[in-house]
Amino acid sequence: MTVERTRSVGDRAPAVTVLMPVRNAARWLDDALDSVRTQTLGDWELVAVDDGSDDASRSILDRHRDRDARIHVVAGEPDDAGIVAALNLGLGAARAPLLARMDADDVMHAERLELQRRALESDPSLFAVSCRVGAFPDANVGEGMRRYLAWQNELTGPDELARDRFVEMPLLHPSVMMRTDVMRERLGGWRDAGWAEDWDLFLRAFAGGLRVARVPHELLYWRVHDEQATRVDPRYSAERFMQARAHFLAAALAGARRPLWILGAGPVGKKLGKSLQRELAAAKAPVALAGFVDVDPKKIGGVVHDGRHRWPVISMAELAALRPRPFAIAAVGQRGGRDRVRGALAGAGWREGDDFLVAA
Repeated sequence: MTVERTRSVGDRAPAVTVLMPVRNAARWLDDALDSVRTQTLGDWELVAVDDGSDDASRSILDRHRDRDARIHVVAGEPDDAGIVAALNLGLGAARAPLLARMDADDVMHAERLELQRRALESDPSLFAVSCRVGAFPDANVGEGMRRYLAWQNELTGPDELARDRFVEMPLLHPSVMMRTDVMRERLGGWRDAGWAEDWDLFLRAFAGGLRVARVPHELLYWRVHDEQATRVDPRYSAERFMQARAHFLAAALAGARRPLWILGAGPVGKKLGKSLQRELAAAKAPVALAGFVDVDPKKIGGVVHDGRHRWPVISMAELAALRPRPFAIAAVGQRGGRDRVRGALAGAGWREGDDFLVAA
């Protein structure tokens, strides 16, 4: 997919294009737009793509556009084409070398654009930078959301973000500023692969060796409500996330010729193992799932099966004794499990990335 520029160039391109898809966001849109208009960095344009709204969103956009010439309103594709089409339409209209994502129900810190632009300009090796994110209103933020934000907010360096790319989306989409030319020319914009378009984009970016970092400041406030796509769109379901994880893991392992073991024979590990086996078989990869590893004595010595395959469940000690050394993927659902697995494998001389990956 190639994304072409569609809007004519004015006298001078701005430093940053803020790309905001809008669909029935009238309740929150004024707050979002005001937070863009009050940025300390004034050299921006906002490309707002009205994606088939049937509430007052378009009139609110038009009112802000009439007050501020930096705001441009683009009509979305007909027939409810969806967020991927809206994002690519906005990408085509962007004039700036840097592209900042923003959602119509969130709020920016006043220094967001300035600090993220500075980070990208100071390190040309970076494709994108995120920031730390806070969630509001407090009454709508559950414990799971708090844990997710705490996890991703602590991942700041490119190596950390790339390392944890298979666990979950390690950065929030509307918190990111990217290089526009890389988005167009190397990644071809967003795509609809059947799962979340944001995780798909960054899994493709990481697979291509692109580097991403996080500005260690809280610069975006994520509004939590019942109508969020992450809650109502099936592409953001746990099942679709597992499909994406398995798809990109299979691609990363396609050239490997070592037996593959899943660390964790619980529900998460079983789902990942079965999905990964299907993806590896579809790709005709020279690697297949050898079995599962667990610390629960009740599971060790048993089998996991999917109707066609029967995989053994062995102990960590048995895994460590295998020669040549296999490749392992950790998929443990318990809180703190990732850290325990990393510690145990590193203590045994296994190197993350070379000998194992953490995927859940």
